[in-house]
Amino acid sequence: MRPLKKAVVFDLDGTILNTTKDIGLAIGRTLDAEFSDDQINRFVGRGLRNAIINASREIGYRCDDTDALLQRLLSFYREVPVKYTRPYPGVTEFLRDLNGSGIPICVYSNKEQDIAESVLNICFPDITFAQITGMNGNFEMKPSSQAIIAFSKLVKTNLSELLYVGDSEVDFKTAVNAGVDYRILTWGMRKKEDLLESGVPKEVLVSDIDQIRDLVF
Repeated sequence: MRPLKKAVVFDLDGTILNTTKDIGLAIGRTLDAEFSDDQINRFVGRGLRNAIINASREIGYRCDDTDALLQRLLSFYREVPVKYTRPYPGVTEFLRDLNGSGIPICVYSNKEQDIAESVLNICFPDITFAQITGMNGNFEMKPSSQAIIAFSKLVKTNLSELLYVGDSEVDFKTAVNAGVDYRILTWGMRKKEDLLESGVPKEVLVSDIDQIRDLVF
């Protein structure tokens, strides 16, 4: 059967991998504080710089050098990129099926390029990604659609034949900016009610990986 989509772009955190605890571990070590998973999920989505700024404000931590604080966070995260991080149920099997069907996969993340690659290589050692795009200086941070457009050109696929899958309002805006078909997952770092309040249409929310599979195969 001919696939319904010719390429798929995934967000990373909260979409294909549950990274909350490892991000929380790095932020906690940086600020010498403890945060709940719900707090970490509120902090993330727009890059680790914004995450550490949000976490600092949450506990009243004053820092006059955000760059130094970010580098401290990145050092801790690079030291232990994967301790608790795991794929969400059914994701690994779905990625294998995409590989087996010859459908190119891209991961588009607002975290640093080397960390994104490390986490993906550890958690998905047998999956081939046609493109992994993190913050590497080549593309603007999401919700910019630059990396999606570049990926479509790389794999010679029209934007209308591409599916974007994410879990946040940032991903929603990214997909809209790219003009591609998209779905927003409700198992990730944003609660369903928060997604709806942020303007994500109810009809694009999905709660099961098979709902994504049905859009591709």
